[in-house]
Amino acid sequence: MILFPALILGNCGLFVDTLNIAFNIDVKGFKQRSVDKPNNEIIIKGPHEAFVENIRTNTSLLRRIINNENLVIENIDIGKMTKTKCAVCYIDNLTNSDLINEVKFRLNNLDIDSLLSAGELEQLLADSDTLGIPQVLLTERPDKASKYLLDGRVVVIVNGTPYAIIMPGLLFDFLTSPEDTNLKTSFGNFLRVLRIIAAFITLLLPGLYVAVTSFHQEILPTGLLFSMLSARENVPFPIIVELLLMEISFELIREAGLRVPSPIGPTIRNCWCFGFGAGSC
Repeated sequence: MILFPALILGNCGLFVDTLNIAFNIDVKGFKQRSVDKPNNEIIIKGPHEAFVENIRTNTSLLRRIINNENLVIENIDIGKMTKTKCAVCYIDNLTNSDLINEVKFRLNNLDIDSLLSAGELEQLLADSDTLGIPQVLLTERPDKASKYLLDGRVVVIVNGTPYAIIMPGLLFDFLTSPEDTNLKTSFGNFLRVLRIIAAFITLLLPGLYVAVTSFHQEILPTGLLFSMLSARENVPFPIIVELLLMEISFELIREAGLRVPSPIGPTIRNCWCFGFGAGSC
């Protein structure tokens, strides 16, 4: 009776004489996408292959890179209806056992009907999303996932998604690139420092701009202050409203470039920038 559902799904049942058990063999074949170049994490030096939607292909990519018997891959089915296959990957005797047990505990205690992507699993595994700070790292590169496995992390691969989830995700992980390990140490560290500076500018520059232009104009050079005042002379909005409109316009441009079909996406983006003027773009 247990073998019957597997036969319906296309598996093969192998019966051996004198044995009171049967073997359930997965022999299904289906059309799938071949291993291709990464679309988002593009590097110059290093492997040019990415995960695909098939979980077995993805685990084979990891095993080809980490040729070690301590690489453990455990399969877990998630979802009462979909029974989506997930592979928990870690290196035995290297990864912290408490981390492994915590990941498997959270996966086994997910009371959901369906799981369709790694993005859904990322939200289900997170502790709290109050501040929107990511707690796990997603990657489409097998070499990057293998690097974090060798660092003692746990990698979860979801069937049907070309992304792997790396747990836990530290702040410094989001400021590094897979190409940093392929560069000289001095140049790689220089690029990391640039990313850290860019992150601080992204977080603090809008607030500093409002604070300086509204309350602390005395710290600006006189020529720059007069230039800013003359540029804002005909603007009917306060600085904070102008800044919020600029941030919203950037998000709209980004959404237009991603969601609109590719033949007209760049045209809409360019027209939007032209409408807001060169100062906003």
